[in-house]
Amino acid sequence: MARSSKLVIAALAVGVAVQAHPIRADEVRAAIDAGNKAFIAAFLGGDAKAVAQLYTENAQVIAPGAPVARGRAAIAAAWQKAIDGGVKDLSLQTAEVEAAGDLACETGTVRMVARDGTVTLGRYVVVWKRDGGAWKLHRDIWNSES
Repeated sequence: MARSSKLVIAALAVGVAVQAHPIRADEVRAAIDAGNKAFIAAFLGGDAKAVAQLYTENAQVIAPGAPVARGRAAIAAAWQKAIDGGVKDLSLQTAEVEAAGDLACETGTVRMVARDGTVTLGRYVVVWKRDGGAWKLHRDIWNSES
């Protein structure tokens, strides 16, 4: 192989490696923590549209006992129902985050408190996707611990 061909191939390999933007676990965890804080703030503020903006365009929310909400408009409508249902407090506790490429998987627990004081505990799995440089919720599923 000619020397110039080898240089072109080497340059392309370096370019691909540089563009891949290696993921650092602490950066992904920090982004997910920030996303969760934004989610809680928007939800408790009653802003379902702001919640939906934290998801990718083709995200899915797979809530127990409900049809799958596909896309931001359906996700906003689904979260609006939950907001209207009277949740007065919400907390998320991340247990684990694993990342590879433009995807990350978060597992954790959720605690919701209704207006009447009823506490609901659950477990969740969220697949996050790096979208335009930002980490967004892509698949969101949970269930009750009871």
